[in-house]
Formats: sequence, structure tokens, C-alpha cells
Amino acid sequence: MTFVFILVLVVIVVLIAASSSKSGRTNQRRPGPVHRTKLPARTPAKPDYRSEPLPSGLGLQPGVPLKPAADRLEQALQAEYGDRLRKRVLGKYPSMSEAEYEWKLLELKRYFLMTAVLKEVPMFSEAVDDIWHEMLMFTREYQRFGETLLGATIHHAPHTDGTPDPGGRAWFDWVYAHLFTSTPFTGQIWGSFFRYPLDRQRIDRLSSESEEELEQLWFNRKAAAQFSEIGQTVRWLIEQAKDQLRQAAVNPTYAERPSESHGPSLMPYLAGAMLFYSITEFTGFNEQMQELLTEEEAKREAGQQSGDSSSCASSGCGSGIWSDSDSDDGGSSGSCSSGSCSSSSCSSSSCSSSSSCSSSSSCSSGCGGGGGD
Repeated sequence: MTFVFILVLVVIVVLIAASSSKSGRTNQRRPGPVHRTKLPARTPAKPDYRSEPLPSGLGLQPGVPLKPAADRLEQALQAEYGDRLRKRVLGKYPSMSEAEYEWKLLELKRYFLMTAVLKEVPMFSEAVDDIWHEMLMFTREYQRFGETLLGATIHHAPHTDGTPDPGGRAWFDWVYAHLFTSTPFTGQIWGSFFRYPLDRQRIDRLSSESEEELEQLWFNRKAAAQFSEIGQTVRWLIEQAKDQLRQAAVNPTYAERPSESHGPSLMPYLAGAMLFYSITEFTGFNEQMQELLTEEEAKREAGQQSGDSSSCASSGCGSGIWSDSDSDDGGSSGSCSSGSCSSSSCSSSSCSSSSSCSSSSSCSSGCGGGGGD
């Protein structure tokens, strides 16, 4: 009897052990893909607008004749109008520092100089456009400002379609690069430069039309006739474009890096390369320009590592003209990523500061300006 009891007990223990082992195997994790929690995209660090001093004279390129116009512009904003504008903008955007405001105001001043030279200038930065909107609130002062700068009110006109405008952005980049040096925040505020080729129609007209015909097409003839420095700048820009087209036609190495004797600023060189590749490498434009910009980025980083971080930025030798992230707009509600703007997402019939196209794309903010003829 004792033997039978022991045998039954052994069987029970064996069955319990087998059941426990089977249960352990059942609860083990089966092989398969490991699902990891997706980390949120890294938010780019906000630029330190206090790290660099503002360029003197609005950072005009050497040899550009616009200094008298730049002086008039600065004088018009140094009085009570400028103080009231600063208080209004900083009150509306409390997260904006005074240094940030000054850098964005600098770019608005540069934009106004472009309207003195060109017949029409699309607006490619919501951050700059926001300050422009606040300027318009002071109607009498704003009118006097435009009359002082170029002899007429600088119109702030809404564009009704707001479709992507890569050709317009390319022309903006070409003119901007010839007039102004780059800063560490140029690309952050305007979006990346030199991403789009000049369109064929503009290239053909620059090549074939006379200076007078080109002035009538694209430049502010009224301001050019009233202010000698504006007229000189218009003729100088046309000469630069025609000269670059002639060199591109006969010199296959035109877009190669210039020698050190070319000067400290490579912005005009990059603009010339943009025009060159618009003609000769239209299908490979992005690759060609990206190679140049990558070289300049490496040069800038090398300068920073050697302790010369400010020399490149202050001379405008290519730093700060491209930015993979959308610009920090101080409060605007941009929601359209680079290159994805549709006509519905970029249109702005009211030209409000809540335009839905980011400044890094080829779309304008829906607004534009010019002194007109």
C-alpha cells in the first residue's frame, strides 16, 4: 500500500513539473520585430541673434551705388516712427527679443531697397512680412517713409493666386546676392538661397533685350529717374547679368571657384554660378549648386573650428545662405513645407500675416511690394 502511495505521489509531481514547463514555454515572447517608440523630431535650436553685430550700411556689397538710398532709409526710421514700430512688434510677439527684431528689421530694410530698384518684389519671408504689416498701421508715417526712400509709396499688394514661384525666387536670389552680403541669419529668415534656376524666358530676355527694354520690364524706372544712385544700380545689375551670360557662353570653367583675388564675398559668385548652371546644366542644376554650397559650408565650419567664426559671416563669403529648417517667424502660422506649396495652401487674398506658406519654399507669402511706375 505504501508503495502504491509513493508511486502515485511521484506521478503527480511529474505531471505538475511537466505542466509548469509547458506553461513557461507558452508565456515566453515569440521572436519578431521589436517595436520602439518613435522619438519626436528634433526641434532646431533657435538662432542666437545676439551672437553677431549688425552689418554697417545694411551690408551692401562693395561697389554697389545704393549707399545714399540706404542712408535715407535709415534716417527715415531713426525718428519716432522707428521707436513706435519696435514697441508695436515686440508687444505683439512677446517671445521675440530685441536682437531678433533688429535682424529681421534689417532684412525688411534690404527688401525695401530691392523695391527701390525693381518694379515688383515678391515677399518670401513671413517673419519680414509681419514687421511690414505693423509698419502699415502707421499710415502717415509709412507714406512719408516711402516718399523719402524712393519718391513714392511702397505698395503692399496681395497676390491673388499665391502659386509656387521658383523662377521669381531665383531672380530674387540673384538680385539680393549682388546687392547684399550674407549674414549668419540670412537663410534662417529668407529660406535657402540658390535652390532654383532662372527660368528660360528670363535668361533669353536678359540675353537679347536692350538695357532700356529690360528697365521697362523689371525695374523701377520712376525711382531710377529721380535718384541717381538707384538709376546707377539698375544699369549696373543689367550689365552684370549680360556680362555673366556672355562669359557663360564662351567660358566652360566660368562657374569654377574664383581665386583669392576675387574678393572676400562669394555671394555674387554663387549668383553667377546659379545663372551659369541655369543655362548649361538645367537638368542637373540642384546637384551642381548643392556641391558648391556644401563646399562653402565645409569652409565655414573649418573657419569656425580655427577660431575665425565671424570673419566669414561678416564678409558674406557664403555662410548663412541656406537653411534646411523653416525660419523662426516670431509668431506667424506658416504650415507649408519646402517645395510642397500648392495654390490653395499658399494663396492669400487678404495678405494677412497668417499666410500658410513657409519662407523656405519657392512660394511667396502672398504679398509683394514695389514703388511702381
